[in-house]
Amino acid sequence: MPSHPDLAKLRQSHTYRKARLAVLERDRWICWLCGRPGADTADHVVPLALGGDPNDQLNMRAAHRSCNSRRGIGKPGKVDTPTSRPW
Repeated sequence: MPSHPDLAKLRQSHTYRKARLAVLERDRWICWLCGRPGADTADHVVPLALGGDPNDQLNMRAAHRSCNSRRGIGKPGKVDTPTSRPW
């Protein structure tokens, strides 16, 4: 599975952490993939490996780490996992 070359560095950046927290709060900590509360990460709708912007809040949705991992890398504009909420 391809990954963003500096993913660990990105996750530690102040800009990313601020965007992630804003997304979790915006989405009220509800996972966009399963609809349950307790989301703990931000899923990139267009994955970083496919050119998604790592800090664009419009490209991020709140998700559980397990749901996000299960989704994997999809195609831009296509979600492989049915979502619980319309976006």
